Amino acid sequence: MNAILYSRMHGDLEKLVSAGKIPADFAARLDKFSPANYVMHPEWGVGKVEAWSLAKQRVKINFEKNPNYVMGLKLAFNQLTPVPAGHFLVTCFEDPAGCKAKAEGKETILEFIAFVLEHNLSLREGVEEVLEMQPEDLEKFLSGRVIAEENWKSWWEKARAAMRDDPRFRLPTKRGEAIVTRNAASAAEALLSDYSDATTLESCVRILDQTRLEILNGEYEIAAKLVKAMEDDIERDRNEPQHVLELIIIRDDILEGTHGKDAAKQAEFDAALTAAGVEKLTTLADKLQSIPSEDLVTYVGELSVARQNAVYTALPEAYPDSWLAYTTNIFLFGGARATAAAADFIIAKGAKEQLFADIANGISRQNLSPDVLIWVCKERNGLAKELVDKNKMALGSAVIAAIEKDSADGGPNRALRLRNLLMDDKELAPDLVSGISELEARPFAKSLYDSSVLPDLDRNLLLANMMKVHPSLQEVVLSRVQVKEKQNLYVSLRSFAARKAEYEDIINVRIPKNKHDLEITRAEGDLRENGGYQDAKATRQVLMRRSEELSRLLSQAEPTDFSGVTCEQTTMGTQVTFETDKGQKVVYTILGAWDSIPEENVVPYNSKLGTKLIGNKVGDSLRLPVEFGGEQVKMTITAIEPAPKALIFPDEA
Repeated sequence: MNAILYSRMHGDLEKLVSAGKIPADFAARLDKFSPANYVMHPEWGVGKVEAWSLAKQRVKINFEKNPNYVMGLKLAFNQLTPVPAGHFLVTCFEDPAGCKAKAEGKETILEFIAFVLEHNLSLREGVEEVLEMQPEDLEKFLSGRVIAEENWKSWWEKARAAMRDDPRFRLPTKRGEAIVTRNAASAAEALLSDYSDATTLESCVRILDQTRLEILNGEYEIAAKLVKAMEDDIERDRNEPQHVLELIIIRDDILEGTHGKDAAKQAEFDAALTAAGVEKLTTLADKLQSIPSEDLVTYVGELSVARQNAVYTALPEAYPDSWLAYTTNIFLFGGARATAAAADFIIAKGAKEQLFADIANGISRQNLSPDVLIWVCKERNGLAKELVDKNKMALGSAVIAAIEKDSADGGPNRALRLRNLLMDDKELAPDLVSGISELEARPFAKSLYDSSVLPDLDRNLLLANMMKVHPSLQEVVLSRVQVKEKQNLYVSLRSFAARKAEYEDIINVRIPKNKHDLEITRAEGDLRENGGYQDAKATRQVLMRRSEELSRLLSQAEPTDFSGVTCEQTTMGTQVTFETDKGQKVVYTILGAWDSIPEENVVPYNSKLGTKLIGNKVGDSLRLPVEFGGEQVKMTITAIEPAPKALIFPDEA
């Protein structure tokens, strides 16, 4: 801990204290504003007190951005913050050229950063300690003072790279952590120390990911101790299965890379492992056997592609008879990062026919995730060409259905990437109707034109591209345009309130927060490899597109409480009870365009199922699924009642 050192009390104050005119404790505080001391102004930066007059209550201060400024002593006392003489800011003030030279020198940059970190003394009165600094703190104090603002990003990249390779520094593994200086004989020793200090497996993985594992080459004793620590964590699990998988993969990389292909070095490393107590190692297949299928989908989907491939390679060993089912589940439900890697593995293993059969089934049922549909569309002329050629008539409608379902669910806009692909890939829509007849292309054109989630301009551009393949599709537009112009979206009061609240939250809370996140992450540098910045940038696109969509939908919507509904036949605002031939009762509720609750059989009036339900009376029979996505069975309407108010009206605040 560094003591905060101030000069001996100014002579003018000593006289006043001796004469009993001011208390000693007040004089001690006032002495911090006496000549030769340093202060901080929120706008003008650091300043050195050049002179003062206690009689006139004036003080002259030479600020960085306002030299030789004269101000009232009382105002200075209330507005300025004293800066200890040992603070790095004082050194930057007194020797700006020297600090700049050290900061920019290849041999001295780390010396300068260490000095700053070790001399960031607290500015709080009575607190004598060195404060930790995060990367954004360095930018706050050094950008524009030591490093030109326009050069900050490039300088920070050099500084970060230099610190990463120096054992004296530990860089933060996530936002909010500080840069730490420590004593370590080597980078390998520093890595082992950092790993041992980590409190969660997630932080262990981040530390290992941030480090170049080449530093362990030749450091067999330290590498063996690290492997032992990792194996202990793998066995304990700590209820972090995803990170256990990552630790196993990283550990195997260490075991393979530390000695290379040199037999003598391997023997030396093996001896070090034995000395460290490393015996039987947990394999990736061992761990995979202990993870339920539904959990594995989530965990693998969040791994990098390289680590996913390691998991896929181990699955046949873990599940010789069911690896295909596990990998297919990851492909279907693992998310954007998992889709392509899982498909590549399945196809490479010779199981393409089964994979394509599952995808074709999903296309016909319109229940594929946007991520799977994106893969299919992107690979329409590559790996998935055979699949697409056989399912073109249904694929386009499946794409529109996925986009509309995402909008109806009001979720995190998982289909935004699919919608962007449909718009950005100018050949996609034409490709989906080429090779099939105009009659077969009509359902896709109709679903596209009737879509309520695509802006008019986007919809018209897509249809225009499709008309290049089938000019007669223009009839679809002409036959529906008059109806479309007069069409309103009827929505329940509950769903309207929810969409309005989401819109206000995006505009007033999430977009401002995202703007702040972009500013913070941009300051971390290296935007191409800056995961936080890329995430914030992607989030901005989602928020802007979602806000535009919600604004348009809210302007089209007509909220209603369905109070004028009669129960003579099924219509919006009614709850319909069906009974199957086996006596099983099934209840459907028909509500507004935004009221989709599949697990409760609540359907929008303008959905395919909702359209089928409307216009029937008690005694009429329909073929419907007992559960969403299930097989259709014959059912008879036994009752028509008003929809429950709980589904129509918003919750009371």
